[in-house]
Amino acid sequence: MNRLLSRFTALWMVLLSAISLSVWAQNQVDAFPDEYRVYEAVLGLMDHIPKEDPHITIFRVTLNSKCGEDAYPSPLANGCTFLWMKPDTANSVKRLLRTEWAEMDDSAWSDFEGKNAESVHLHEPISTPWKHKLIGPGDEPSKDWKSPDLTLFLSRVGFNQKKTQAIVYVLTFSYMDQVATGGDYFFFRIDKTGQWKPTGRVSYFTMDKEHSPQ
Repeated sequence: MNRLLSRFTALWMVLLSAISLSVWAQNQVDAFPDEYRVYEAVLGLMDHIPKEDPHITIFRVTLNSKCGEDAYPSPLANGCTFLWMKPDTANSVKRLLRTEWAEMDDSAWSDFEGKNAESVHLHEPISTPWKHKLIGPGDEPSKDWKSPDLTLFLSRVGFNQKKTQAIVYVLTFSYMDQVATGGDYFFFRIDKTGQWKPTGRVSYFTMDKEHSPQ
């Protein structure tokens, strides 16, 4: 009887997990179309990966700024977001970026902070300098991609009111000795041709190979 009950409990937990994942997925919306232009601009900067034909996965759910179970399915550092790691806050990160990007509009940061309160879905097509695959919670790795070289997590994109500035955060989990795990903020401005051009980068944190994200 106890063995049967244990099996039933285990099956019930699996079913609950599957139901939670299904409900979560149904409630998700997609990133806005104008965000994809910035995503492609920032990913286009990663065109010197020190490996021929790297295997790179992009998590198909954006990061969010929550903590604990509420952050699902975003990875956590010290129980909370990688966007501003404890004891940092959104305000302290804003001050950090302001020291590097004096021209950053307050409206760009406000849009960034507001959008990243919730995660959204990403979808193809996303143009990158290398082959990539979108992965997400519940996905099974395919035969050729069980061991990616890099897994990238993207934030929502914050725009200023005039849509001339953009802020995006990229979290990189690296499984290559030549590339560190870390998180970077990028600042873009739109040029006269309507293209997003990088004008600033702040390396928020890096992690050596002996430590894993928590």
